[in-house]
Amino acid sequence: MGFVKFLGTAGARFVVGKQLRYSAGTWIELAGTRLLLDPGPGTLLRCRKSRPPLDPEGLDGVVLTHKHLDHSTDVNIMLEVMAELGHRGKKGVLLAPRDCLEGEDPVVLRYVRKYPERIDVLEDGSDLDLGAIRLIPVRHRHGDAETYGVILDSAEGTAGFVVDTRFFPELPERYVGCDLLVLNVVRLKPSPGIDHLSLPEAAEIIKVVRPKLAVLTHFGMTMLRAKPHELARKLTEELGLEVIAADDGLTVEARRWLD
Repeated sequence: MGFVKFLGTAGARFVVGKQLRYSAGTWIELAGTRLLLDPGPGTLLRCRKSRPPLDPEGLDGVVLTHKHLDHSTDVNIMLEVMAELGHRGKKGVLLAPRDCLEGEDPVVLRYVRKYPERIDVLEDGSDLDLGAIRLIPVRHRHGDAETYGVILDSAEGTAGFVVDTRFFPELPERYVGCDLLVLNVVRLKPSPGIDHLSLPEAAEIIKVVRPKLAVLTHFGMTMLRAKPHELARKLTEELGLEVIAADDGLTVEARRWLD
C-alpha cells in the first residue's frame, strides 16, 4: 500500500532558517513508484534518519516544483544518491521547470545531470509518464519563479499537491478529482502582495475539490503560532471533510484516501 511521508513541514524563510520545523521534502510511494518532491535543506539527512528507514537509492524520480531554496537545496545530492552515487550508471528521472535548468541561476548543477536516465521539463497541460504514475503539472503563480503544482494519478488514487502560489480563481478547479489534496499553507490570513496561500484560501480550494483527505503543510510563523492541528480540526467541522495538519515525519497511508 502506498503512502506520503512529510520529511519536513517548514514553509517560510524564518521557519526554515531557524529550523523550527524541518525543511526536507515529501516522500511519495504510489503503485510501487517512489518519488521525492521538493528536496529542500536537510532532505538527505531526514531520509537517512527516518524511522522506518527510507532508501534514497531506491527512488524512481525527483520532482522540483520551483527553484526557491527551501524546495531545491538538496536536489543535486539527491540526484547523485538516487543513481547510487554514480556507480551503476544512469538511474531515475528528474522533473523540473525550465528555469531550474536554464538561465543565469539554474539550481540543478550541470555535472549531476549525467545521473538521471532522463530529465523532463514541467509544462502546463502536459502529461508525464512515471511508470505506474501519470504526473500532470499545474501552473501556479508564485512571483518570478516558474512554479508547478502536481497531480499524481495511479491505481492507488489521485494525489494533488498545491505548492507555493497565490490564490487565483481558476486554481481550485484544476485539482477537482483528487482523492488526497496536500496544500502549502504559509500564512494564517491573506496578505496583499504575498504569493503564498493563506488558511481561508486553502479552505476555499478544499471546499471546491472535496477530497477524501486534505493535508495542510509548509507552515510559516503565523500558522505555527495559531496551532495547525486546531486550525485543521476547525476546518473539518466547517467543511464536513477530513482535514489534518502535517507534522515533521507524518506518514499518511493510501488507505486513508481510498476508503
